[in-house]
Amino acid sequence: MKNKLFICVFTLLSLYACKNETSYDEPFITDIRIEETGQRLHPGDLVHIYGNGFQENDQTELEFRWNTEDELLPEGFNGPVTVEPTKRNPDEIVIRMPYRMPESRVEIFLRRNGDRMSLGEIQLADGMTPKDFRLYGLNTAGNTIETIYADYGTEMKKWGTEAHANFHSPANCTMTYGLCGLAGENGTAEPFFFDFCTGEWKALDAYSLKHTLALVDLGGNSVAAIQSAEETDKYILNNVSDELERSNWAVPSRSNTPPLPALHELPEGYAPEEFGDYPGVTMEGNKISLLSADKGEGQWGLVLYELTSGFHVLKEMEAGAIIPFYFRVETSAAETPARQHKMAGYIISSPSSEDESLFCLLNDEEPGLEEPFTTLPGKVISVTHRPDRFGTLTVLVENNGKRSVCEYDWNRKSWETYPELSDVTYESVVWAN
Repeated sequence: MKNKLFICVFTLLSLYACKNETSYDEPFITDIRIEETGQRLHPGDLVHIYGNGFQENDQTELEFRWNTEDELLPEGFNGPVTVEPTKRNPDEIVIRMPYRMPESRVEIFLRRNGDRMSLGEIQLADGMTPKDFRLYGLNTAGNTIETIYADYGTEMKKWGTEAHANFHSPANCTMTYGLCGLAGENGTAEPFFFDFCTGEWKALDAYSLKHTLALVDLGGNSVAAIQSAEETDKYILNNVSDELERSNWAVPSRSNTPPLPALHELPEGYAPEEFGDYPGVTMEGNKISLLSADKGEGQWGLVLYELTSGFHVLKEMEAGAIIPFYFRVETSAAETPARQHKMAGYIISSPSSEDESLFCLLNDEEPGLEEPFTTLPGKVISVTHRPDRFGTLTVLVENNGKRSVCEYDWNRKSWETYPELSDVTYESVVWAN
């Protein structure tokens, strides 16, 4: 019912928009011909549109319609979607078909000032990205991101990351088919999105900010960044994933965390470069973010960021690393109503691969670490959570010089290994779709 409702809303909005378009008496493009008419195009294919009268400031818009296989609402709709031509001449424009769309009938429009005219229609093949979650590994030495595990007979892919070889702190934003992360740019850390569809990088610096302290995973649905404003050393939380395209047009999937007016200074004795090795995570409600700071010489700070009051040092301690984590659990079927909630805390990674790493939840009522709910032999390198598998944590751990991937099940209170990932060279692992 929810999907039907939003398809209906999209359709009504499109009808309203069409009704309120400024009409035109004479077409402002003549002798129109689309070279690919009648072909079934794929995401990334070029469309060559010929005609007389194209101008530099013309905008090209697409409207997508697809069969929903629903008797009540048989047609889905998305549009108008503005696309920037790859080539523009007075007698020709060339546009590229976008990714992450269902198999669609695509009508192409040209907008000039308040007027809009149809240029024609083409057919687009299915470009929806994977719904299932896959495990990806960042191979810093080889400058690659690789698919390293999937539940089905999935093609294992590999992408080069030479353009940002220092890409780190990966975070998943669901249904984007790519990864958010940090990379050095102009002497500071900046957020980027690596697109698995195109192999291209997208800078996520929508605001005029000069430094990103750390990314914050808001629970898989969106990614925020703690960033400083121009000409100040104070920091603010910004959502940097709002404009990412998602392969989900039936329900709304973009959340918005607007910048708050308050700016916050770092705790005394802490420097920007000490943060950002690992993405932060949030407690239930997304008001408190868990961060970690590398103070050097094996000393780490556990730092909380609260939206209205700013930074608070929870404690400092010796460790190989301090890594924030979260996972979701679901109440038992006997409880009514059943619901999900988030559990968050810190991994106190062992300085030595011969000792044990500790997994501790954060008590948010009287902020402090609880006693470890589990331990793992070795030094934890990276942690990730698969959103569709409640109560699990997937970790990359180094033990006796070898790195492997294993998973903790909160419900069974037990660890399992991935036999095929028992000797790997990755710096980070992350579940994403």
